[in-house]
Amino acid sequence: MSRFALGLTAFSLLLLCSTHAEEAVGVPPDPFKDLVDTPDIPGYPIELDRSRGSFVLTADEGNYVPGSHFAHWHWKANAERWGNYFVGIEYASKQPKLGVQVRVGEEAVLKGYAPRNGGPGKNGPLVVGTAYLPKAGEYPVTLLTGAPSNVPTFQVKGIHFMPAPESEPLGQSIDGTIELHAKSATTFATKMRYEPKPEKDCLGFWSEIDDWAEWQFDVSTPGTFRLELDQGCGEGQGGSEVALLVNDTKITFTVEDTGGFQNWKTRDLGTIEIAHAGKNKLAVKPLSKKGKAVMDIRRILLTPVPGS
Repeated sequence: MSRFALGLTAFSLLLLCSTHAEEAVGVPPDPFKDLVDTPDIPGYPIELDRSRGSFVLTADEGNYVPGSHFAHWHWKANAERWGNYFVGIEYASKQPKLGVQVRVGEEAVLKGYAPRNGGPGKNGPLVVGTAYLPKAGEYPVTLLTGAPSNVPTFQVKGIHFMPAPESEPLGQSIDGTIELHAKSATTFATKMRYEPKPEKDCLGFWSEIDDWAEWQFDVSTPGTFRLELDQGCGEGQGGSEVALLVNDTKITFTVEDTGGFQNWKTRDLGTIEIAHAGKNKLAVKPLSKKGKAVMDIRRILLTPVPGS
């Protein structure tokens, strides 16, 4: 073999060894390299007001009482309707972490830690839990902070109350069905709310056309689903037009008079396609109101279409 051939062979071996050495010395193989990004779920085809039903207690409306090791804030909250609410603190902090405790009424005591942030509104309010308000009216609200909280290093801006569901929605069952109960809806509303009495167990008091409800749920097996809705409507109150939105799909239907708001009728609204696994969302929004109230809703059921 010529010197040139021997040199080329040696160079090839050196290059091969060098490559393997880099692989051996480097970072272990990435276990997530074959994963693909989950696509974003498409938005609704009509605009919806997510601030509806929320209210804020600002720092200017509160009474601040300083202390040597803690500080108190006091407010009076005026809730327009009963129901479950996320409770969040809006603040600006330069401190690494500060203990906080919110008390709503006589029952709800919510505790957490407020980390350093970039100022109010950067990431939204810090949600410390949920509080159930059993009736409309006034509730005392107290915020306890582990250090002064009206100073440049930590400033409370307000307490936010935002609609929350009263139970977690069920995921897709083993037979592929998705069952959305009234109590697992988030009601972005000033009047409409979940009615917990056993004979009702529904979304009711739907007297405002701008009130709407939303369910967020997990899908493990996408496909085509038959969509059914259990609705009730008082005698002479039917005729409202309603949009049912599943991600970017819109279905409209007319509310039927069932002779009573808790006289349930299952409506077959056709089929819809859910293309994405993971988080999905469904909303119900009135487009018109013919009577005193739109309707009551007890349940929405999505059943997979065979062969889809």
